[in-house]
Amino acid sequence: MFHLPVSVVIPTYNRAHLITRAVESALRATQEGDEVIVVDDGSTDNTAEVLASYRDRIVYKHTTNGGAGRARNIGVQLAHHPLIAFLDSDDDWMTAKMYLQRSLMEARPDLVFSFSDFAVRDRHGTVKPHYLVNWHQDPRSWDEILGTGVPFSAFALLPPEHPEFLVHIGNLYLPLMTACYVLTSSLVVRREHAADGLWFAEDFLCHEDWECFARLARRGPAAYLDCETTWQIGHSGPRLSGNIIESTRARVLLLERIWGADANFLAKHNELFQKEVEAAYFCKADTLIRAGRSHEAREVLSHLSQVPLSYRILSRLPVFALKAVMAITGIFHVT
Repeated sequence: MFHLPVSVVIPTYNRAHLITRAVESALRATQEGDEVIVVDDGSTDNTAEVLASYRDRIVYKHTTNGGAGRARNIGVQLAHHPLIAFLDSDDDWMTAKMYLQRSLMEARPDLVFSFSDFAVRDRHGTVKPHYLVNWHQDPRSWDEILGTGVPFSAFALLPPEHPEFLVHIGNLYLPLMTACYVLTSSLVVRREHAADGLWFAEDFLCHEDWECFARLARRGPAAYLDCETTWQIGHSGPRLSGNIIESTRARVLLLERIWGADANFLAKHNELFQKEVEAAYFCKADTLIRAGRSHEAREVLSHLSQVPLSYRILSRLPVFALKAVMAITGIFHVT
């Protein structure tokens, strides 16, 4: 029996056809004394009915619709245990997941959080292993990103037949400014060390989890388990990632809210921060232009120190002219 019980937080919205699979995987990966909390973010389908048979094994909380960030925050408030893990309702855990991360966090009480690689199974059943690198697209090794790898067996016994893998421990705060390295469904947080860092933005439709990862990384060390603990399952319904325009808006706000408000960080890394901000503003302007929202794009471009002439021109074209450019070049998709 472990000394650190875990609370699992599963936010869900209109996923009655998926939620039981996620709940079952969480129940298989946890042990007696843990708790599984499902926060129903105002579902209008039959989610409550589908989960009725699990009520003796889970905590079910129905709320008004407020988004994934708010649902996770409510789950954290309901949680009773020192470790808090997160699982999206369209993802699954592998059975060894909580054993591996709980063992590591018991062996290293200084860790604020841990996370891992994951595998994807798309809508056609095709498996894409070790998928995290496709997210962050950082060509460096984890030795360079986070810290020199140490075999897991140096911290705890491996489960039977589980292959050895490396654990990398270090500070993820600077790397997170340039890329997102964490899948929320692989995240396990130590509540005591996280304190108010364990909070998801409630004003973003996407990247609300990225802000939380940054807040956690600012609190102390993280551990990356270089093995898969989670399945991300492809499906026809919407995911929590939001649309492209919202993504670019959230990216700008995230940079300014976290690293841009950290005077100590800026004293050391201001040049890198400014580079990331410029790139984020440019991406946002590019997205707005492609959507035919020229007036908004011009306002965003005003934040840049240098703007290519082509973008100055495109941002001043009316929508009908942008559509003509799209028709001629096939580059722009204007909605």
